[in-house]
Amino acid sequence: MYTEEIQEQIFVDAVFTNSKIKPRWFIWKGRKHPVKEITYIWKDNQGEAPLVYFSVSDGANIYEIFFNQKNLNWYLARVHLEG
Repeated sequence: MYTEEIQEQIFVDAVFTNSKIKPRWFIWKGRKHPVKEITYIWKDNQGEAPLVYFSVSDGANIYEIFFNQKNLNWYLARVHLEG
C-alpha cells in the first residue's frame, strides 16, 4: 500500500444528525468518490480549530478526510492507495 500526503480542500456531501457527521461522498481532482465505508473516526485540534477526522473507503482505496469545525471546510489529508 502506498500513502500520499495531500492536505487539499475538498467538497464533501455529508449528513449532520444528532451531533454526528456522516460523509456520503467527496469530490477530489474533479472525480466523485463514494464513501462505501467509514473505517475510523477521531478528533484533533489545529490551534483553536476542532477537527473531526474520518478514515473512509470507496471500495478500493482508503482516504483520510477531515472537517474543520471552525471554518466549516472539508480537507483531504492523505490517501492510501492499493498497489
